[in-house]
Amino acid sequence: MKRFFVTLLILLPFFSVLAKDGDKPQKDLTRILVQQIEAIDVDESLARSLEESIVLDIGNRENVSVVTSAEMQSVVNTIAISAEMGCDESEACLIEVQSKLDVETLVAGRVSRLGDSFILSINTVNIATKSVGNRVSIEGKDLNELKDRIENAIDILLGIAVAEQMFRLAEGEELNLAVMPLAARGMDQSAADSLTSILSAQLNQIAGISVISQDDIKAMLSQASMASEMGCLDSLECVVEIGASLGLSKLVTGAVGKVTDSYVVSVQLIDVRKAEVDNRVLESFAGDERELQNAIKLAAYQLVGVDYLTLKGEIDFSFNIRSGIAQLGESETPFDNSKFQLKDLTPGRYFLRVRADSDRYFPLQTDVYVAPLSRNVKTFNIIEKPTPWHRSWWFWTITGVVVLGGAAAVTAVVLTQDTPSGSGSVEIGAVGF
Repeated sequence: MKRFFVTLLILLPFFSVLAKDGDKPQKDLTRILVQQIEAIDVDESLARSLEESIVLDIGNRENVSVVTSAEMQSVVNTIAISAEMGCDESEACLIEVQSKLDVETLVAGRVSRLGDSFILSINTVNIATKSVGNRVSIEGKDLNELKDRIENAIDILLGIAVAEQMFRLAEGEELNLAVMPLAARGMDQSAADSLTSILSAQLNQIAGISVISQDDIKAMLSQASMASEMGCLDSLECVVEIGASLGLSKLVTGAVGKVTDSYVVSVQLIDVRKAEVDNRVLESFAGDERELQNAIKLAAYQLVGVDYLTLKGEIDFSFNIRSGIAQLGESETPFDNSKFQLKDLTPGRYFLRVRADSDRYFPLQTDVYVAPLSRNVKTFNIIEKPTPWHRSWWFWTITGVVVLGGAAAVTAVVLTQDTPSGSGSVEIGAVGF
């Protein structure tokens, strides 16, 4: 998030120069800021190459003006901008940026590795509402495969197109599935096994879907002398062979992983007879590991192409603060009694931002999921800001000791002074500080 605000800060002088030249942006021109794509455990050159492809793709579209952070950094000095802005709080800076620039949207993203694949996740940020907009994640075995999918990803990101439905379970159709154990990437296998069970249970609840239990899968593989092959699920040929030995037409495989502060769910529906991937679902989010349970439930519906948008869900969130404002998506809702509850929510991933009424707390920013026909119940801990040193209890305790010690020292000096010769007296009054 820091990089996001640094990018916004860097932009100001450049647009000031444009304003001096009298070049005002056209009202029908959408100005998009493309943030530097972050490289997570991958080569930096890969991220820069993808960033260039994104800039070129967006820049070639009509009525769109693209500005990159690289262009800004060559003409401005970050320190000078900070002094000009005079704002320390990120929210204040956002308001200042909005007042100075005719900018609507920022595009941010990161590229990481999940097993043998690369994951590129990009999203838009609405500067006016300070909310995360559309988000798209694409997966590829190499740089070229990712680049081939960027154009369609940008179409979806900018709302020009919707994600193509690769597979849809027809009404009245019945489908027998086997869910292979999900692979763990950067996390414990036990967590992946739990998510495998959740995915199987959720698929089994969808009308027309029948899922073979994990025990039955192991028994059938043992009879086919293929139990030792369970570790080869990254290979399509291996999966097809396992599916054929089980006598099934379709299998579900995938992986779950953690990359720094983000989690990824990647699952595929494989047609055993055609040796093809019928459908692929990729969910990526920044948040708590507990959200994986809701993400995998949503992925189950997406995988088999069921219309889940009418299957409303709800949230029931608790906080360690009594009152504040919660922003879910673009809408803001005040709450009290430490509770934030909403019903009839369209299933999907949401950006949650919580601000306490007291400025003693940092804003909470995280992703949450609303799964179909599910209730997301969670407790969040809003982090309290460190107390400034001049307001802390230890400062005043030490200061009090120093003051009292100083007063005692002054008193001692006065009491030990010799009285001038002749008659007189010494009066000890209050010592002021």
